Amino acid sequence: MPEANTKCFQKVSHVIFDNDGTLMDSEKVYSTAIQNLLNRFGHTFTNEHKTRCMGRPTQFTVDLVIETFDLPVERKELLLQFEAESSRLLTNVPLLPGVDDLLRHLYDQHVPMAIATSSHRDSFRIKARPHCELMSVFHHIVCGTDRELKKGKPAPDIFLLAASRFQPQPPPHCCLVFEDSPAGLQAGLAAGMQVVMIPDPLLPVEATKGATLVLRSMAEFQPELFGLPYIDYSPKFSFG
Repeated sequence: MPEANTKCFQKVSHVIFDNDGTLMDSEKVYSTAIQNLLNRFGHTFTNEHKTRCMGRPTQFTVDLVIETFDLPVERKELLLQFEAESSRLLTNVPLLPGVDDLLRHLYDQHVPMAIATSSHRDSFRIKARPHCELMSVFHHIVCGTDRELKKGKPAPDIFLLAASRFQPQPPPHCCLVFEDSPAGLQAGLAAGMQVVMIPDPLLPVEATKGATLVLRSMAEFQPELFGLPYIDYSPKFSFG
Protein backbone atom coordinates (compact mmCIF):
# COMPACT_ATOMS: atom_id res chain seq x y z
CA MET A 1 0.00 0.00 0.00
CA PRO A 2 1.13 3.59 -0.59
CA GLU A 3 2.99 5.17 2.30
CA ALA A 4 2.67 8.88 3.10
CA ASN A 5 4.09 11.13 5.75
CA THR A 6 1.76 12.83 8.21
CA LYS A 7 1.42 16.19 6.47
CA CYS A 8 -1.53 16.92 4.21
CA PHE A 9 -1.11 16.80 0.45
CA GLN A 10 -1.22 20.18 -1.27
CA LYS A 11 -3.10 20.83 -4.50
CA VAL A 12 -0.84 21.08 -7.57
CA SER A 13 -1.30 22.23 -11.15
CA HIS A 14 1.87 20.95 -12.89
CA VAL A 15 3.78 17.65 -12.85
CA ILE A 16 7.51 17.05 -13.42
CA PHE A 17 8.82 13.52 -13.96
CA ASP A 18 12.27 12.06 -13.62
CA ASN A 19 12.85 9.57 -16.45
CA ASP A 20 15.29 6.74 -15.67
CA GLY A 21 13.69 4.34 -13.21
CA THR A 22 10.56 6.50 -13.00
CA LEU A 23 9.09 6.54 -16.51
CA MET A 24 11.43 4.10 -18.25
CA ASP A 25 12.98 0.89 -16.96
CA SER A 26 16.49 2.04 -17.83
CA GLU A 27 18.41 2.03 -14.53
CA LYS A 28 19.37 -1.63 -14.98
CA VAL A 29 20.72 -0.81 -18.43
CA TYR A 30 23.16 1.72 -17.00
CA SER A 31 24.32 -0.81 -14.41
CA THR A 32 24.91 -3.34 -17.17
CA ALA A 33 26.85 -0.79 -19.22
CA ILE A 34 29.14 0.00 -16.27
CA GLN A 35 29.66 -3.68 -15.49
CA ASN A 36 30.58 -4.35 -19.12
CA LEU A 37 33.27 -1.67 -18.87
CA LEU A 38 34.54 -3.04 -15.55
CA ASN A 39 34.78 -6.64 -16.77
CA ARG A 40 38.14 -6.04 -18.43
CA PHE A 41 39.52 -4.75 -15.13
CA GLY A 42 38.09 -7.65 -13.08
CA HIS A 43 35.79 -5.52 -10.91
CA THR A 44 32.11 -5.80 -9.94
CA PHE A 45 29.58 -2.96 -9.89
CA THR A 46 27.51 -3.83 -6.81
CA ASN A 47 24.02 -2.78 -5.74
CA GLU A 48 25.66 -0.42 -3.24
CA HIS A 49 27.50 1.33 -6.08
CA LYS A 50 24.30 1.48 -8.12
CA THR A 51 22.42 3.11 -5.24
CA ARG A 52 25.07 5.81 -4.90
CA CYS A 53 24.83 6.63 -8.62
CA MET A 54 21.05 6.64 -9.01
CA GLY A 55 19.71 9.95 -10.25
CA ARG A 56 23.16 11.51 -10.45
CA PRO A 57 24.73 13.10 -13.55
CA THR A 58 26.81 10.79 -15.76
CA GLN A 59 30.01 12.60 -14.78
CA PHE A 60 29.38 11.72 -11.12
CA THR A 61 29.02 8.02 -11.97
CA VAL A 62 32.19 7.97 -14.06
CA ASP A 63 34.19 9.75 -11.34
CA LEU A 64 32.88 7.36 -8.67
CA VAL A 65 33.80 4.30 -10.73
CA ILE A 66 37.32 5.56 -11.43
CA GLU A 67 37.96 6.50 -7.80
CA THR A 68 36.33 3.41 -6.25
CA PHE A 69 38.20 0.90 -8.41
CA ASP A 70 41.34 3.00 -8.99
CA LEU A 71 41.02 2.49 -12.73
CA PRO A 72 44.03 3.29 -14.95
CA VAL A 73 41.91 5.31 -17.38
CA GLU A 74 41.28 8.99 -18.01
CA ARG A 75 37.89 10.46 -17.03
CA LYS A 76 37.14 11.66 -20.57
CA GLU A 77 37.98 8.27 -22.06
CA LEU A 78 35.77 6.31 -19.65
CA LEU A 79 32.96 8.83 -20.10
CA LEU A 80 33.02 8.28 -23.86
CA GLN A 81 33.13 4.50 -23.41
CA PHE A 82 30.22 4.60 -20.97
CA GLU A 83 28.10 6.76 -23.29
CA ALA A 84 28.85 4.46 -26.24
CA GLU A 85 28.02 1.28 -24.31
CA SER A 86 24.87 2.83 -22.84
CA SER A 87 23.69 3.96 -26.27
CA ARG A 88 24.17 0.43 -27.59
CA LEU A 89 21.97 -1.01 -24.83
CA LEU A 90 19.27 1.69 -24.69
CA THR A 91 17.57 1.12 -28.03
CA ASN A 92 14.43 -0.59 -26.73
CA VAL A 93 13.86 0.41 -23.11
CA PRO A 94 10.25 -0.26 -21.96
CA LEU A 95 8.01 2.01 -19.95
CA LEU A 96 7.38 1.07 -16.33
CA PRO A 97 3.92 -0.15 -15.19
CA GLY A 98 1.20 2.50 -15.04
CA VAL A 99 3.23 5.15 -16.88
CA ASP A 100 1.41 5.09 -20.22
CA ASP A 101 -2.04 5.29 -18.62
CA LEU A 102 -1.14 8.12 -16.24
CA LEU A 103 0.63 10.26 -18.84
CA ARG A 104 -2.20 9.97 -21.34
CA HIS A 105 -4.77 10.69 -18.63
CA LEU A 106 -3.03 13.85 -17.41
CA TYR A 107 -2.53 15.03 -20.98
CA ASP A 108 -6.20 14.47 -21.81
CA GLN A 109 -7.07 16.47 -18.69
CA HIS A 110 -4.79 19.34 -19.80
CA VAL A 111 -2.34 19.00 -16.91
CA PRO A 112 1.02 20.54 -17.97
CA MET A 113 3.89 18.05 -17.69
CA ALA A 114 7.66 18.07 -18.14
CA ILE A 115 10.61 15.70 -17.78
CA ALA A 116 13.70 16.58 -15.71
CA THR A 117 16.36 13.93 -16.26
CA SER A 118 20.07 13.81 -15.45
CA SER A 119 20.68 11.95 -18.70
CA HIS A 120 22.65 13.33 -21.61
CA ARG A 121 20.35 14.68 -24.32
CA ASP A 122 21.66 12.16 -26.89
CA SER A 123 21.01 9.13 -24.67
CA PHE A 124 17.55 10.43 -23.83
CA ARG A 125 16.71 10.64 -27.54
CA ILE A 126 17.73 7.01 -27.99
CA LYS A 127 15.54 5.87 -25.09
CA ALA A 128 12.62 8.00 -26.21
CA ARG A 129 12.63 6.87 -29.84
CA PRO A 130 10.32 3.84 -29.31
CA HIS A 131 7.97 6.11 -27.35
CA CYS A 132 8.11 9.20 -29.57
CA GLU A 133 4.32 9.48 -29.84
CA LEU A 134 3.95 9.47 -26.04
CA MET A 135 6.73 12.04 -25.62
CA SER A 136 4.47 14.60 -27.28
CA VAL A 137 2.42 14.83 -24.06
CA PHE A 138 5.24 16.80 -22.41
CA HIS A 139 5.39 20.57 -22.60
CA HIS A 140 9.21 20.36 -22.48
CA ILE A 141 12.12 18.13 -21.46
CA VAL A 142 15.17 19.23 -19.48
CA CYS A 143 18.28 17.02 -19.66
CA GLY A 144 21.44 16.97 -17.59
CA THR A 145 23.42 18.58 -20.42
CA ASP A 146 21.14 21.63 -20.66
CA ARG A 147 23.21 24.79 -21.03
CA GLU A 148 21.17 26.61 -18.39
CA LEU A 149 21.61 23.86 -15.79
CA LYS A 150 24.27 24.76 -13.22
CA LYS A 151 24.14 21.83 -10.80
CA GLY A 152 22.76 18.32 -11.09
CA LYS A 153 20.70 16.38 -8.56
CA PRO A 154 20.61 16.45 -5.51
CA ALA A 155 20.72 20.22 -6.09
CA PRO A 156 17.24 21.62 -6.91
CA ASP A 157 18.37 23.35 -10.11
CA ILE A 158 16.94 20.90 -12.66
CA PHE A 159 13.43 20.99 -11.16
CA LEU A 160 13.44 24.75 -10.79
CA LEU A 161 14.61 25.06 -14.40
CA ALA A 162 11.87 22.69 -15.57
CA ALA A 163 9.25 24.69 -13.68
CA SER A 164 10.51 27.98 -15.14
CA ARG A 165 9.87 26.79 -18.69
CA PHE A 166 6.15 26.28 -18.29
CA GLN A 167 4.07 29.10 -19.73
CA PRO A 168 2.90 30.67 -17.53
CA GLN A 169 5.46 29.71 -14.90
CA PRO A 170 3.96 28.10 -11.76
CA PRO A 171 5.40 28.62 -8.28
CA PRO A 172 7.40 25.59 -7.06
CA HIS A 173 4.75 24.52 -4.54
CA CYS A 174 2.30 24.02 -7.42
CA CYS A 175 4.58 21.39 -9.02
CA LEU A 176 4.50 17.68 -8.16
CA VAL A 177 7.68 15.68 -8.76
CA PHE A 178 7.91 11.94 -9.50
CA GLU A 179 11.25 10.33 -8.62
CA ASP A 180 12.88 6.97 -7.94
CA SER A 181 16.26 8.00 -6.49
CA PRO A 182 17.41 9.53 -3.19
CA ALA A 183 19.27 12.26 -5.10
CA GLY A 184 16.13 13.12 -7.04
CA LEU A 185 14.05 13.12 -3.88
CA GLN A 186 16.45 15.57 -2.24
CA ALA A 187 16.43 17.76 -5.36
CA GLY A 188 12.63 17.93 -5.51
CA LEU A 189 12.26 18.74 -1.83
CA ALA A 190 15.01 21.38 -2.03
CA ALA A 191 13.09 22.96 -4.92
CA GLY A 192 10.09 23.41 -2.61
CA MET A 193 8.01 20.77 -4.38
CA GLN A 194 6.09 17.73 -3.18
CA VAL A 195 7.72 14.47 -4.25
CA VAL A 196 6.07 11.15 -5.06
CA MET A 197 8.77 8.51 -4.80
CA ILE A 198 8.64 5.14 -6.53
CA PRO A 199 11.91 3.70 -5.22
CA ASP A 200 14.03 0.97 -6.69
CA PRO A 201 13.39 -2.22 -4.66
CA LEU A 202 17.09 -2.23 -3.77
CA LEU A 203 16.80 0.99 -1.78
CA PRO A 204 16.46 0.80 2.01
CA VAL A 205 13.32 2.29 3.54
CA GLU A 206 15.32 5.13 5.10
CA ALA A 207 16.28 6.33 1.60
CA THR A 208 12.65 7.41 1.08
CA LYS A 209 12.58 9.61 4.18
CA GLY A 210 10.96 12.97 3.49
CA ALA A 211 8.99 11.83 0.44
CA THR A 212 5.45 13.21 0.29
CA LEU A 213 4.17 9.83 -0.89
CA VAL A 214 5.90 6.48 -1.49
CA LEU A 215 4.46 4.03 -4.04
CA ARG A 216 5.49 0.65 -5.36
CA SER A 217 4.32 1.49 -8.88
CA MET A 218 3.00 4.40 -10.92
CA ALA A 219 -0.20 2.37 -11.27
CA GLU A 220 -0.90 3.02 -7.57
CA PHE A 221 -0.96 6.80 -7.95
CA GLN A 222 -4.23 8.57 -7.17
CA PRO A 223 -4.14 12.01 -8.85
CA GLU A 224 -7.11 13.29 -6.86
CA LEU A 225 -4.98 13.28 -3.69
CA PHE A 226 -3.18 16.30 -5.15
CA GLY A 227 -6.22 17.99 -6.68
CA LEU A 228 -5.65 16.45 -10.11
CA PRO A 229 -8.39 14.73 -12.15
CA TYR A 230 -9.33 11.23 -11.02
CA ILE A 231 -8.13 8.30 -13.16
CA ASP A 232 -9.89 4.96 -13.49
CA TYR A 233 -7.28 2.17 -13.70
CA SER A 234 -9.86 -0.61 -13.94
CA PRO A 235 -9.73 -2.82 -17.05
CA LYS A 236 -11.85 -1.66 -19.97
CA PHE A 237 -14.09 -4.23 -21.66
CA SER A 238 -15.69 -4.05 -25.07
CA PHE A 239 -18.44 -6.21 -26.52
CA GLY A 240 -19.32 -7.21 -30.01
